[in-house]
Amino acid sequence: MSTNPYILEPAPPRGDRPTAVDLFSGAGGLSLGLVNAGFDVLFGSDIDAACAFTHARNFPDIPFEQADVSKLTGADILARTGLRKGDLDLLVGGPPCQGFSIIGQRELWDPRNGLFRHFLRIATDLSPRCVVIENVPGLATLSGGAVLGEIGRAFADAGYRVECAELLAAQYGVPQMRWRMFFIGWRIDQDCEGGFPLPTHGRRSIGELVPNRTISPDDLRGFLTIADAIGDLPAIAAGSSTDRYGRQAKGAFQRAMRAGSDRLHNHYAARLARSNLERIAHLKPGQDWRDLPHDLLPPGMQRAHRKDHTRRYRRMQWDGVARSIITRFRDPKSGEYTHPDQHRTISIREAARIQSFPDWFVFEGSYSQQYDQVGNAVPPLLGKAVGAELHAVLTGTARYARGPVRSRYRIPELVAAE
Repeated sequence: MSTNPYILEPAPPRGDRPTAVDLFSGAGGLSLGLVNAGFDVLFGSDIDAACAFTHARNFPDIPFEQADVSKLTGADILARTGLRKGDLDLLVGGPPCQGFSIIGQRELWDPRNGLFRHFLRIATDLSPRCVVIENVPGLATLSGGAVLGEIGRAFADAGYRVECAELLAAQYGVPQMRWRMFFIGWRIDQDCEGGFPLPTHGRRSIGELVPNRTISPDDLRGFLTIADAIGDLPAIAAGSSTDRYGRQAKGAFQRAMRAGSDRLHNHYAARLARSNLERIAHLKPGQDWRDLPHDLLPPGMQRAHRKDHTRRYRRMQWDGVARSIITRFRDPKSGEYTHPDQHRTISIREAARIQSFPDWFVFEGSYSQQYDQVGNAVPPLLGKAVGAELHAVLTGTARYARGPVRSRYRIPELVAAE
């Protein structure tokens, strides 16, 4: 077994390990993390056809169904996995936030509707020991926390005790400032709690670094930088690609990403309009639209206030930590996605590296579908960290005592206040 903490290997043959099912699996970032944390992922599903092809390429031995979750039943999954109700250890998923219903301007998002409802319906059918949902952190603040209370009640109705916490991917070895909200629910007959992993990078604990606030250089120290993530990848021009490395890997992260791969996949950078290429050429690392000549700005930004849109057209810095990867990272006006010294936005492979996908993991489909898959993915190393902690709880092999997780949000209190 490798001592490199960033290594992510393909799924091994099925064995005597805790079992998991991954719904809304997307490209499979969470599945990849779970198999590397010691789980047997027995089944995956997503509605996206391109994700189905990506799953078949990278997880050939894990059954997958391209399906609308509203048409999927627990009985289907039990039949595909050979399990009985109550046998499954872990059900995970990330129901898209767009799936929550909004009825009227003054109505709350109700997690009992839409995709969340179908996820919990399947959870009730399967009755796994643990249910994990990951979603956007902003979900917690909707309607002053009322939505969080609704989520807590929905878990309780399904027979689970639930806690939540915002996890920052950079604190678990992912070279990216990406926060995700994790809900971990334990079946009420289980003598288990927790499941939130202690950070391995930086000096802060869970909940001490939060989105949309300035983070000090001291608190960034210990996180992987853009140079750590993509500094070994070859130069390409906008609109071009290559499958040759041409440079040696430096550092544990780059060596781990290249393990098992003798050539590059998905190292394609988007074609850009001449006007955008001219803008990028004017920018030094760390500069953004405010550093462009006025006549080079898009008409809509020539009247913008300098305090607005501070990430638009920003060029990355080699010693900086990447911002959260989104599906629009091909577009320089979407944020800080311009390469530190090449006149282009980052490639699909560079974004995949920043998400912590190893180079052997190949994204299928059109370029547009690959951008979507990478931008929507759960970082595998974050999935591995959560998976390893859940594995320890499920198997009783935890190495430290668990106390309350520091979180800004307390679901039990919200439910009790009802």
